[in-house]
Amino acid sequence: MGADSHYLFEIEDRVGVVTLNRPERLNAINWDLAQDLCDLFRDLRKRDEVAVIVLAGAGRGFCSGGDAEWLGGDSERGIPGLSEAPLERYQRKTPAGPVAELTRWIVEVDKPVIASLHGPVMGAGLAFALACDRRIGDETTRMSAAMVRLGFAPDCGITYFLPRITSLSTALMMVETGRILEAEECHRHGLVDELVPKGESLPTAMAYARELAAGPSVAVDLARRFIHKSLTSTLDEMLDYEAVAATMSAHTADAREGTRAFIEKRKPEFKGQ
Repeated sequence: MGADSHYLFEIEDRVGVVTLNRPERLNAINWDLAQDLCDLFRDLRKRDEVAVIVLAGAGRGFCSGGDAEWLGGDSERGIPGLSEAPLERYQRKTPAGPVAELTRWIVEVDKPVIASLHGPVMGAGLAFALACDRRIGDETTRMSAAMVRLGFAPDCGITYFLPRITSLSTALMMVETGRILEAEECHRHGLVDELVPKGESLPTAMAYARELAAGPSVAVDLARRFIHKSLTSTLDEMLDYEAVAATMSAHTADAREGTRAFIEKRKPEFKGQ
């Protein structure tokens, strides 16, 4: 259970399920929720009983973006340019604070994160979904880089992920117009990896997460880490990184079990060790 229940957390079959739990606000993100989720993901990085994470939303949508009350400057937590509330030193250096930091932690948790999507996936919510390893959406999913609709420039990593996941022209269209894309269009543009019937995104995401959790998690995590590393590296650098990863994973019990199982023509029983 999360702080004040604005998020929920449970573990099933080595899968940690994180559910945004502000359904009355379409799971809009605010400072406190973002801070608590950053703390959770920071903790999950070290918890070996969790091999994979599923990120979902309660109620009618995944996440509608930044909480309008906070963005409007009416809450106790200040926002640069929109309120007179004093800002702490941390926020002066990083105006979006933990809301933007959460995008970083979805990557730096160093474990696969699968997004279960339905309903609105907008603004910061879109950024969180794009930062995940895989996005499973149902037919109610609607996506928008909605910041421009409110007069804001995009943030939370949207401009990093969009042109890497979809085409450059689609990324530009989304950040320039804030246009809302329906489920089929999201799937066609590669923003959703699997499109399933209404209500099936979480079961489908859990099935995929369980498949990963049953694998050699050290090798899986290293593979994930170096795919992200490849986005800013040369081929020569990646060949060196891969050699390091191969050496590291070769020292695991799972590597020995996988090799024996291959020779013995049986299914391996990985332990994540």
